[in-house]
Amino acid sequence: MTSGRATSLPGGGDLLPGLAFAAAAATVAGVIAGYHGGPWTGCATAAVAGAAAAWWRARPTLALLTGFAMYAADLVLGAVPTPVFLPLAGTFVAAVVFGRRQVAYAVLAAGYALAVVVPVPGWNAPSTASAAGLAAWFLVLAAAAEVVRVRRQARQSREAELAGEARTRQEQALRRAGDERLRIARDLHDVLAHQLALITVQANAGLALLPRDPRAVEQALTAIKDAGNSALGEVRAVLDALRAPEAGGAPYRPSPRLSRPSDLAELLDGARTAGLRVAADIGDPLPDLPALVDQAAYRIAQEAVTNAIRHAGAGATVRLRCVAVDDRLELTVTDDGGGHPASRALGGGNGLPGMRERAAAFGGALTAGPVAGGYRVAAVLPIGGAR
Repeated sequence: MTSGRATSLPGGGDLLPGLAFAAAAATVAGVIAGYHGGPWTGCATAAVAGAAAAWWRARPTLALLTGFAMYAADLVLGAVPTPVFLPLAGTFVAAVVFGRRQVAYAVLAAGYALAVVVPVPGWNAPSTASAAGLAAWFLVLAAAAEVVRVRRQARQSREAELAGEARTRQEQALRRAGDERLRIARDLHDVLAHQLALITVQANAGLALLPRDPRAVEQALTAIKDAGNSALGEVRAVLDALRAPEAGGAPYRPSPRLSRPSDLAELLDGARTAGLRVAADIGDPLPDLPALVDQAAYRIAQEAVTNAIRHAGAGATVRLRCVAVDDRLELTVTDDGGGHPASRALGGGNGLPGMRERAAAFGGALTAGPVAGGYRVAAVLPIGGAR
């Protein structure tokens, strides 16, 4: 069985098409030579020009020069150059499109001069009409070559433009995917950190009260159950964002917002359940906030309250203040550090970086640090809309 691959010349030319073209050109030359009674050397020059045409893509300029040399040889030897014209015209177009244009046009001018000016054996000076006709044919050939070259360049430019657009779309898709992963990671952190902090506080309280106050243990276990159910619902809401669009279905729960009274009440009730005293000062009424800004403000407040539960401890007082000033939302969460935490150090968690990222995503800013024995988190978010 054959391999199915064409035999190739060095440099990329195809051997079989070259041989076929050479044989066809030589046959035509032989027929013409026999008809006109001319020398049979035209068969050899036609065969060489035909074989050289197989190099039109790999070595277009060399193929053109070879064909021109065979054309000149036909004229010098007195052979009819007709069989050389076709491969010569083809290699001229190839040289203009793929090779060196300057060489191609120099060959075109030299061929014209050789045909109408340079005396060779058997040469007869052409009439003005025939010289003009030959010039017109040469100009048509040059124009056709230029049309092919310009269209090829336009196609290449369009392909490059489309490839660039495809790369840009791919980069944008990757960036959106990265942003979405970061958003989901922040949401999961905020949800789980807050609810697990409540569960941990209530579990510790239940263990401490188990020997002497079964009623308090029951309340702690109820709070743990409620916190677990709430965490499960919010995790479902976050994971719902990963559903394929064609999956359909509404989210289990809309994303919480700071301006929604029920969401804020649930957040503050959770802190109270954990043993903190909570004071809230919400600007009344808050203006209509962009949805993403509203959700980001809630997550910042949630993380700040979670840090207070962890590090200020039961018995501490937490003050949450939120007010709209001009075109910005100012949110402050402060604890007095008056509780009994297991540890005050924030450690290397993701809470503060996540809050800063949320604020920065909308062109805002967040500061956090110790104040008067406690801790303060302050965020400023523009409310002109998400960027």
